[in-house]
Amino acid sequence: MDLVKIGNRIRLARRENKLTQEKLAELADVTPHYVYEIEHGLKAMSLDTLEKISLALDLSLDYLFWGNSTSDKGKSNSASDNQLNADINRLSRSEKQALVNILSGIIGRLKDDSK
Repeated sequence: MDLVKIGNRIRLARRENKLTQEKLAELADVTPHYVYEIEHGLKAMSLDTLEKISLALDLSLDYLFWGNSTSDKGKSNSASDNQLNADINRLSRSEKQALVNILSGIIGRLKDDSK
């Protein structure tokens, strides 16, 4: 998982939405300093925080992770994205963290295989 690229996408989307770091922090229920650290790739975030940020910025997780856009600005409009978000919302905090760990492993493996 490339935290710098994810952070850059979050920063660009926040600016496009004319939000301050303080406002995004409020919407995502985190501190403004944590938003700064995320945007600069200094901190990883929980799946719960990633979900809150993606919802606040109306961005798909696919766009945040890989830069793949399902529409003009990477917004989540597809039925599969909506189903995925609904499924994630039903998970407990520990289940969400387990999913983050699994995805991190898969992403690392995909990167290794593509070399």
